[in-house]
Amino acid sequence: MRLTHIFLVSLVVVIWGGNFVVIRWGVEDVDPYIMTAFRFLLTAVPVIFFVKKPNIKLSILAIHGILFGGGLWGIVNYAIFLGTPSGLASLVLQASAFLSVIAAVVIFKEEITKNKFIGITLALIGFLLIIYSSYESEQSIRFYGIVLVLIAALSWTICNMIIKKYKPDNVIGFISWSSLFVPMPILLLSYLDNPNNFISSLTTIGFQGYVSITFQAFVTTLFGYSIWTYFINKYGLAVIAPYSLIVPISGIFFAWIIYNEKLTHIEIAGSIIVLVGLVVNSGLIRIYKK
Repeated sequence: MRLTHIFLVSLVVVIWGGNFVVIRWGVEDVDPYIMTAFRFLLTAVPVIFFVKKPNIKLSILAIHGILFGGGLWGIVNYAIFLGTPSGLASLVLQASAFLSVIAAVVIFKEEITKNKFIGITLALIGFLLIIYSSYESEQSIRFYGIVLVLIAALSWTICNMIIKKYKPDNVIGFISWSSLFVPMPILLLSYLDNPNNFISSLTTIGFQGYVSITFQAFVTTLFGYSIWTYFINKYGLAVIAPYSLIVPISGIFFAWIIYNEKLTHIEIAGSIIVLVGLVVNSGLIRIYKK
């Protein structure tokens, strides 16, 4: 990978890590379902009026949109709303990185080179260290919240597989048009779950909610996933997916800065190992067979 491409992918996943803190900040002010629906409404409208529909069936766009909007971010928002720490959520969601690599090898027959294997192994070791430290340091972790975020990780993996299989010709168009299928189902579910709370939440959104929704729509989704989707198509899942392991490092860091979620020595060590693994996987450090 070119150095500028490595920088762009790394920037995106750092933003995604910070996004978990933005989500926590937002759900303090607005219902998590409504926040998700408005995020993807802004992602779709008015962008769809300026970009053509990608060369993909509407049914596939709908599946991707529902999985991405509801299955990934709707569930994550709800888990954080329930009290799952934002740093922990950013960590558990990265199970998708390993699921994506497995999918790349098993389904798409992508090759795992020595560099990739060693890089992913190092990243896995660092990831496990971070998980271990998080479990040891967090006293109020809810099993339900962890399960929800793991389900979200599976949804993200399926979204990556859809992108890899159908290779959208228009990245922004793909994201915007698939986002069009998110708001109505989520708003309907929110209304059916609690009609009174639904009306109240719509009429009491404050500054925090609006800023959080806007950031998630334009920075996290349109900017971030446009770059992410482009590089998945260019380099493949096996190379790009492990970069998402930077997300928990960023997420834990921002949670520490803003919400005083502490970084332990084990988490710092794990983060460094993950970064080394990503450098090896990217090809910046070449490992040759003797």
